[in-house]
Amino acid sequence: MLMTKAVDAIMLTKNSIRPCLKECLDSIYKNIPINNLIVVDGGSSDGTLELLKRYPRVKIIMDTKGNRATSRQLGIKAVETEWFIFLDSDVILCDKWFEYVKPYLSDPKVGAVWGAALQRDSAHLARYSAMSKLYGKDEFWIAVKAGRKRGLTHDTIIRTKAVEGIIIPNDLHVLEDHYIRMYVEKKGYLWLSVPRPYCYHFTHTRERPRDYFIFGKAARKIGFLKLPTVIMYLLLGVPKSIWIYISTKNSEAARTQYLTYIYIIKGWINGGN
Repeated sequence: MLMTKAVDAIMLTKNSIRPCLKECLDSIYKNIPINNLIVVDGGSSDGTLELLKRYPRVKIIMDTKGNRATSRQLGIKAVETEWFIFLDSDVILCDKWFEYVKPYLSDPKVGAVWGAALQRDSAHLARYSAMSKLYGKDEFWIAVKAGRKRGLTHDTIIRTKAVEGIIIPNDLHVLEDHYIRMYVEKKGYLWLSVPRPYCYHFTHTRERPRDYFIFGKAARKIGFLKLPTVIMYLLLGVPKSIWIYISTKNSEAARTQYLTYIYIIKGWINGGN
């Protein structure tokens, strides 16, 4: 049956040893029936490739002059199986990850399933904690809420047929994940965001204001953010940041939230020029 077949997995890397690449790989081989682990690397020099080569059935593709869009495109092209999984290099999968996702795969309407990403770096964890207190919900609810707004690929299994013919715009340095979701849904499939399976997400790169600016531009280009949402960001930036600080006492998380909205707005406005 389909649910017992091995699946390919795609991972994008570049100097990804920290914070948890070994633990990530161990969780993959423990919880997923891997056919091939397809790694698209941007030119690692920190031992990432050497570690990967210790694991079985790893195929490494180099993309040193590309970005997340070109790397995902190369990864999809290398898939051999009926379903494949996008996995971030900074996540640790829950036990029985594949067992949790199996029931969804028998539904012919399902094109992709994203498992909740539970944030574990201090700034993101504080922001999620603040929102949990605001809504009176647990972290699974908060994570799924985020996943239902945007196509995410921390730990996402995708029907290969649902991305057949996809050409991801190679200037999408960000939101290439949401573009994939848009493509899957345009082909008539469902993209599900669910609390189980799930993963723990340890962000390993420090976000910069410039990243938010690029996100805003891309969000306007592909239609991810519309004017009403941008206005909401403008109105809620300060009160939301204040709430995060009051409820968590984490000034970095509050500052990050404020900068996120400000630079996304600036990028969105610039994206129309």
